[in-house]
Amino acid sequence: MIANPTKHSAVHKDIIQKLLKDVNFTSEAWADPSIEGIRASIKQHYIVEQQYRCCYCQQELINEHGRAWDVEHVIARSQNPRLMFEPRNLAVACTECNGKKSKVAVTRKVPLRLPTASASYLIVHPHFDRYDEHIEIEGNYTFHALTEKGSFTIHQCQLYRIRARIAGIKKPIRDRRFEQDVGNLRMAKTVNEARPVIAAILERIKIEEEGIDEG
Repeated sequence: MIANPTKHSAVHKDIIQKLLKDVNFTSEAWADPSIEGIRASIKQHYIVEQQYRCCYCQQELINEHGRAWDVEHVIARSQNPRLMFEPRNLAVACTECNGKKSKVAVTRKVPLRLPTASASYLIVHPHFDRYDEHIEIEGNYTFHALTEKGSFTIHQCQLYRIRARIAGIKKPIRDRRFEQDVGNLRMAKTVNEARPVIAAILERIKIEEEGIDEG
C-alpha cells in the first residue's frame, strides 16, 4: 500500500489548474509538452515510493532511466480525464502490466470524483488496499488470488505471464479463465464450493490437451 501520495508543487498545480479549466480539456492532455516535468515528477516519486516494484505484479525493476515504468492511472484517463492528476489515482506499473490492464474499468460505475474506499474498486488498489490481503506470491512468480479483487487483478494484468516466461513454457494454457479458477479454488471454504471449480479446471485442462494433440 502506498503510504505517501505524490504532492504537486505550486508551479505544477498552476499548470494543472489551467489545463483542467480549458474547455478543450480531454484525456489527450496527458501528452501535452507543458506537463513533461509533471509526468517525470510523478513517475520518479512513485518509483521510489513503491521501492522499484510494479503496483500490480510486484516485480522489482531497479534502473536509473525509468523507461521500464509507466505512470499508472488506476481509473483510466479515458474514463474520467479529470482524475488524471489526482495523486491517489496515480502509481507506477511495469510497461507490461500497464499495457495488459489498459483501459479496463476498475469501478462498477464511472465516478465523478475519486472513490477513496477500497470496496469501490474491482482491482487491488495501490493506495487503498494491502496487496498481500488479496494476492499471495509464491516463489516470486506464481500468483494466487485470495479474494475476488485479487482474482480480477491477476486476470486483467495477466500476471500468469511471469511464471510462464520464467518456467520457459512454450505453450501455456490458452484459456485465461484457468488462472481465475485456480484462484477461486483457493478461496473455496467448503467441499461443495470447491467441487464445481475443480470440475471447471479439469475440463479446461482436457480441452487444452485435446488442442495440443490436434496441433
